Amino acid sequence: MEGSLLHDLAAKRASRWRREEFGFEVLDGPITDKPASWLVLSLNGVLGQLTLWVSGEAEMDWGTPEDGGERHYDLGSSAELERCVDDLELQLRLLS
Repeated sequence: MEGSLLHDLAAKRASRWRREEFGFEVLDGPITDKPASWLVLSLNGVLGQLTLWVSGEAEMDWGTPEDGGERHYDLGSSAELERCVDDLELQLRLLS
C-alpha cells in the first residue's frame, strides 16, 4: 500500500480536521526494504499515530500519559485505510 494514499487521505480531511481543531501531520520514513509513512493526529492533548507500511500492515497508537491503546491492521484497500483513520479519530475523541 503506497504511503501516498495516507497523504491523499489527510489532504481530503484537512479542512474538516482544522475546523474540528485536530492537529495533523503526515511524515514519510526513510527508503528501506519496508518503507512506511505516519499520520500523527492530536486533539485536546490526546495524541495518535498511524504507521502504514507498503506491505499494508498498519499500527495505530493513541492516548495520553494516563490512558490509551493500540491496534494492528492488515489493510488491503484505500477503503480499509479510511476506516482505520476513522477509528483513530474516534479513539482521540473518546479520550479528549
